[in-house]
Amino acid sequence: MIGETKAKKPIVLQPRDEVIMMLVAEFRFLSREQLQLLLDFPCVTRINIRLKKLFEHRYLSRLLLPTIIGRPKALYYLGHQGIITLSESLCLDPLPLGKERKHLQERKDLFLNHQLFLNEVRIAFTLAIKKQPHRTLERWIKERDCLIEFLNSRGRQVAMRPDGCLCLNCRGRRYSFFIEVDCSTMTNSRLKAKAQAYLDYARADRSGQDFGFNYFRVLIITRTEARLANLKATIEELSDRIFYFAVRDDVCQEYVLDRIWQRAGRQGLFSLLEN
Repeated sequence: MIGETKAKKPIVLQPRDEVIMMLVAEFRFLSREQLQLLLDFPCVTRINIRLKKLFEHRYLSRLLLPTIIGRPKALYYLGHQGIITLSESLCLDPLPLGKERKHLQERKDLFLNHQLFLNEVRIAFTLAIKKQPHRTLERWIKERDCLIEFLNSRGRQVAMRPDGCLCLNCRGRRYSFFIEVDCSTMTNSRLKAKAQAYLDYARADRSGQDFGFNYFRVLIITRTEARLANLKATIEELSDRIFYFAVRDDVCQEYVLDRIWQRAGRQGLFSLLEN
């Protein structure tokens, strides 16, 4: 009849659909490009069609992040049906998934840009480690599970929350890193205070008790070479230890573990797997 809307065709969920839902739940949200990398799914047309169907049937929801040039970037996160599906198939508690969904809907663009940047870094490490059989990703600890609280040597209570924590194994040796992604919003004084907190935490020898590793490095990834130089010089006023720096465009799966990193107090480029 004239004026009637056409009913949506039912969707038959495929195994890959559940993987997509699991990934967006794990990463909070993902862009189409990030999903393609994680799924090794090169066909843009096919994945766009699938994401559209999952969105239309409420397995995924979508945020639109404004960009300087071109269309807004679509960011996919769990929809109502996705929460139900994962809760039933994986025996997950739907309440935390629902809270995370509500949390994302209320967040500002600044948070979304920061999380998108962090996702890029995590994906680069995940795929770089996956490509080599002698490397294993032992764990990635998310920001919400990464709260650090301790007493420093001056008896002062210190609390900080890294953007993430990465533990990997290469040829039987363990490497542990705290991750900081920098969107150029932190002042030098705040950066210096956080760097001092990391140094105090290393001296307090608490990481073994808190996270299961006794030695760590701090990776700071920023957007430009100029910003990197500023951050490096600021931190070198405190220490020439544990801090490594890289630019966002260099942190990709092909190179993230290789000699793209600058070190506090040193000249040149370094690999994260060097002694």
